[in-house]
Amino acid sequence: MKKLFHSFRNSVGQLLFFALFGIAGAQMRGVEENPVLGPQSKMAKGELQVLVAAVRFPDVEPRFPLERIRRKAVEELDQYLREQSYGLAWLKADFRGWLRLPDPISEYKVSPYNYKVDRTRVRKLIEDTMTALEEEINFSQYQHMLIIPGAFTMPGKGYGMICYSANPGVLTGVKRYPHYVTLRSRIGKEFQGGVFVGTENAHLGMFAHDFFHALGGIYGNKRMVPCLYDFDRQSDPSRLPSPEHHAIYMGPWDIMSAHFVKRDQPPPGISSFTKIRLGWISAQQAVLVKPGDTAHAFLYPLSQKGDVLTVKIPLTGSQYYLVENRQPLGFDRTLPDSGLLILKVNPEAVEGSGTVQIMNANPKANHFSQATFKLGLENRNLFLDKRNNLAILPLWSGGDKQGVLVTTGERSEEALNAALMVQRLLWRYPEPPGREEKQLIDNCIALFKRYDFKTCAQIAQKGLKE
Repeated sequence: MKKLFHSFRNSVGQLLFFALFGIAGAQMRGVEENPVLGPQSKMAKGELQVLVAAVRFPDVEPRFPLERIRRKAVEELDQYLREQSYGLAWLKADFRGWLRLPDPISEYKVSPYNYKVDRTRVRKLIEDTMTALEEEINFSQYQHMLIIPGAFTMPGKGYGMICYSANPGVLTGVKRYPHYVTLRSRIGKEFQGGVFVGTENAHLGMFAHDFFHALGGIYGNKRMVPCLYDFDRQSDPSRLPSPEHHAIYMGPWDIMSAHFVKRDQPPPGISSFTKIRLGWISAQQAVLVKPGDTAHAFLYPLSQKGDVLTVKIPLTGSQYYLVENRQPLGFDRTLPDSGLLILKVNPEAVEGSGTVQIMNANPKANHFSQATFKLGLENRNLFLDKRNNLAILPLWSGGDKQGVLVTTGERSEEALNAALMVQRLLWRYPEPPGREEKQLIDNCIALFKRYDFKTCAQIAQKGLKE
């Protein structure tokens, strides 16, 4: 009898294991491990088939014209997707609306707080939308679905929450074993792709934020593209959600942290972390530098396609730094600052608790408004990580590229002095310099790139005095 009991207990344990972990494991298809960059989605490239359904409630009159909603959900979202992916992904949307839902808005309304969203109401919204389309739609031809409730919404008003990712997302929760659930229309037609919901007045950055959750998929029992704001603060019942309150790790430097800088402006772009996770930055576009080594790179603006877009510095365990060049180009023109941005990534962090944090160059400035490092600013021209004996320095610009040096703490002072001297030469002799001045500048830069910082500074200083 005891043997029978132990056998039964083991069997139940195995069933529970596969019920919990098999779900996540099944969702790991479409993700590949890159030896340099880590896991990357394979589902975020090429033509993306999205069913866009604008729905209305019998007791609510939409405020926005259907064409205005269509333009944002189709044309503007496609433009944002193409720019952020460097043309690697684009939207093919099938727009349907208005679709009339059977019940009043009170039957669908959800909480503005992530932790308090009623999953049954989310499922009802999606499956009622599918039912409205079931006679004319083959859901298997779409990878994703965007549902747009026609109700002007602010936190707690209208539909309740302005925008969210349902699948993977609030249908299962995201902190423990998120996965894609199967959704069914009344006659049993099924859909298991990504589903995100955004009301008629949702900002473009909100649409893109929740779309990118779906594009990333699931890996290692987590969403590949996580929220980068603080979940606990977002669900703080003492106040309504606002990015100034809950986007405490990255501020506006990635739409996965804050959907916009100002509501009446386009959204900013995404960080190198999110682009890597979506497979839009390749290993060939990244420079890998180990702590203890000295190396330099010149980074293209992250908002533009380029040969080198980021520097990755692995630390002990699974943590690492990413360095990127953010300039006011494309969608990044709405950012409050420009220059060299340093991110610290902790892949083991639970979503919503600091997966990525900006190493803020000026923590005293409001909401990451002076977050970048710049060679010309005395208090923002050096990042030191003493624990890892690591220094990161912004260098001079080379055309539209921004230089960066990674070195050790003990070499940082000498390296910074040399970089400043080169910068002074470039300021003293702007383009086009004379032949002798050009030779002087080229000689100093060559010495710097060979990491002979002392000689570089000496020759530059001599040239500046002559």
